[in-house]
Amino acid sequence: MDRGKKEQVLSDFMDDLIDEKKPGAYDSEENREMEKLFETVRAVKRTREEGRISANKQRTYQGKDGPKGGRSIGSPRKPKGGGRPPWGLVKRIALVAAAAVIVLFAFIGIMDSPFLGQDNIVEAVVRAYEGLEGYTGVVEIRSLSNGVVDFQETVSITYQKPWNYSAVHRFEGVEMKNVSNGDRLVTIMPNSVTVDNVFPEKELWRYHIGTQVWELKNAREVTEIGEETLLGREAVVLQYRYEEGEEYNRMWIDKKTNLPLKKELFIHEENTLVVEFTELEVNPSIDSNMFDYVLEEGELGIASVEHPDFRELNRQGQLAEVETDADLDAVLKYLPEGYELFKVGVLKNDMFFDYVLRYRGASETDFLDIYLSSNPREFYYSLDSRVGKLAGGYVEVDQKAWNVLEHYIGESSFAKWITPNFEIFMVTNHGSALPEAYLENIAGEEIRYVTPDDLAEEGIERPIIKEGH
Repeated sequence: MDRGKKEQVLSDFMDDLIDEKKPGAYDSEENREMEKLFETVRAVKRTREEGRISANKQRTYQGKDGPKGGRSIGSPRKPKGGGRPPWGLVKRIALVAAAAVIVLFAFIGIMDSPFLGQDNIVEAVVRAYEGLEGYTGVVEIRSLSNGVVDFQETVSITYQKPWNYSAVHRFEGVEMKNVSNGDRLVTIMPNSVTVDNVFPEKELWRYHIGTQVWELKNAREVTEIGEETLLGREAVVLQYRYEEGEEYNRMWIDKKTNLPLKKELFIHEENTLVVEFTELEVNPSIDSNMFDYVLEEGELGIASVEHPDFRELNRQGQLAEVETDADLDAVLKYLPEGYELFKVGVLKNDMFFDYVLRYRGASETDFLDIYLSSNPREFYYSLDSRVGKLAGGYVEVDQKAWNVLEHYIGESSFAKWITPNFEIFMVTNHGSALPEAYLENIAGEEIRYVTPDDLAEEGIERPIIKEGH
C-alpha cells in the first residue's frame, strides 16, 4: 500500500473513532498490514480520554475556604474568550498529531521493530520460538568461578523440532557426539558408544534455545536493561529472576528474530554459567536422516577397533514389566488432566531406581517423570528443601531444584517419598506443586511438614554443607 493511501486509511480510521463508530478499516483485508498503527492510535485515544477524565476531576472549585481565587490546586485555567474548546476538536488535534508521528515512524522503519507495540517482550520471545522449526549453530558454554573461567565447552548443534538433534561437543581436548531422533540418544565417545532409549533430550537442555525461552517465560520478574550487539545483530538485554531477593540472571534477545542469543545464569555468589551462540542460523534446510545414527555390527556387543565398548543405558518397556512394592494402580490413577503416559523406561544402569514412567502434557514443556524403586535409600535431604512425613515415610519437596539427577539441566520441581518398602521420586516443570500434590493423592493423606530439628530427634542428620557451596 502506498503512502498516500495509508494516510487516507488512517484519516478515515480516526474519523470513525472520533464519531464513536466501529472503524471501517477493520473490514478490509488489504488494511491488515496496518493493524499495529491502528492499535497505536487506539492507545493514544485511550490515554487522551484518561487524561481528560483526570483533568475533569481536578476542576472542582473549593469556595471561600479554598485557595485564593477559588480554583483548586492543579485545575486548569479557563481559556480566553469563555468556555473550553469542543472535546471533539481536542481529540482530532491529538489524534492527527499522533497519526503524523506514526506515519513518519512507519516510513522510516521504526514500526518494523519487533518490540514496538508488543505488550510483553516475553510473549514475543515465546511466539518466536513457537514459529521455530529448527536451527544450526555453535554454542559456547562457560563456567566461571569468581569471574575466572574454570570450564569451557563448545557445541556445534543442529536441532529440529520436537526432539531431533545432532551435537558435537569439544572440551579439554576431547570430542564427543550426541545424536537423537527423539526416541533414543546415541553418544559416541573416542572409545565407546552408549544408547539411551529413555532420556533422549537429557544432553540438549544445557544449551537449547527452547530452554532459554522457558526460563524467561517462567520468571517472575523480567526487565529490559539495555541493548548490545552480538554476532553483528542488535540485541535487547533483559534481566530476570524467579523470586524476590534472588540474583538477577541476564539474557540477550535478537531484535530481528526475538530469539535468545546468550544467557548468564548466576548460580550463587561465586559461580556463573554463560551459554552463548557464536554462530546461529534459524530455520535452515535440514536433512532429517542425519538424526538416525546407524549402529554397526561391531557396536552391538562385539568389540571393534573403532568402538571397543558398547552399552545400552536404559531401554523402553511395558507397564506389565513394572514390578514395585508401591501401589502402582494408585500411581497410575491420579494422572493430571492433559497428561498422558508416552514411555515406560527400564533403568538398566541407574544406581537408585528400577523404572520411570514418563508423561507429557499438552505443550512441549509440560512433563512429569515418576521414578520407582523397591530398594529405598536412607532418607536424606537438602537444607533448601521442605521436609515432612507421609504415610509411614519421609518426604522432601523442592520446587526450584538445580540439575536434578543430572538429567534435568536447570531448575525443576521434585518430590521424593521414601518408605521402608519403596521409594517414589517425581520431577516436573520448575515451580510446580504437582509432585507433592500427586504424592498426597497416592497416599490418601496430606504431608505433615516438619523441621530439621524434628528429624534430628528421629536420628536423621542435617545435611552437611561444604565450604564454598
